[in-house]
Amino acid sequence: MAATRTLKVDVTSDYLCPFCLLGMRQLELAIQKYSEREPEPFNVEICMRPFQLNGLISETPMQRSEYGEKKFGADRWNCVCDSLAAKFKSVGIDYKTDGAMSQSHLAHRLTEYAGQVKPASQLGVSMDIFNLYHVKGVHLSDRDGLAEIGVKHGLFPNKESGLAWLASSACDLEVKKQYQTAQRMGITGVPFFVFQDKYAASGAMGVDEFVEILADINKREKDHRSSPLVFQTGEQCVQTGEQCPIQTGGGHLPPTPQPAAATAAR
Repeated sequence: MAATRTLKVDVTSDYLCPFCLLGMRQLELAIQKYSEREPEPFNVEICMRPFQLNGLISETPMQRSEYGEKKFGADRWNCVCDSLAAKFKSVGIDYKTDGAMSQSHLAHRLTEYAGQVKPASQLGVSMDIFNLYHVKGVHLSDRDGLAEIGVKHGLFPNKESGLAWLASSACDLEVKKQYQTAQRMGITGVPFFVFQDKYAASGAMGVDEFVEILADINKREKDHRSSPLVFQTGEQCVQTGEQCPIQTGGGHLPPTPQPAAATAAR
């Protein structure tokens, strides 16, 4: 009986970015689809890494529509929302186009804590945080909502313990160091995926595209090819100083600078 292989995936993302949730959902569906056609069993280990698109957003909530209309204008913002709702519907997510927004640092701290004390829970914690913001419309500094997610996944014995942890500085430095690591790697757009520490892909590119990436990586691993590879780029949110421009065009974006570990040509 063939040994079960493990595919390692590091995902750098920011909860504020809708394409990060979209890309994660596409990857999830792609793994299911590829597993149905791949005869050999394999496990997927996903580790979530933090990224901060806009460090100037505070914990004080504001309406997403207010932020979006200020940055892009009302007409363009409405187009963005309609486009995003359609994209999410295609993967079975009822995307909330408005709601409160705030900085994502607290959410990243909770995700980092999950990775430290209960690694098996980290992906579930992350997806629940994405759902909290993009589906329920709750802002990312909502301590009640974050504490409840922590309790659900066994990080805290009760909500009061979770709130106390969020009020502390736990995991603050670790998350800030990872922001800096992403910058040193040249990551300027999210979501950013690194498979097996050597194959990189950026953006939400579609279920079938992720299936082909999985197939390509599987073949390369079986052939014992060690050279890194950069795959195509999909739709993403890009860090540009204080702004967070949301890309909604139908084509692929210009490639994001890739980590040194994954910069070899195809």
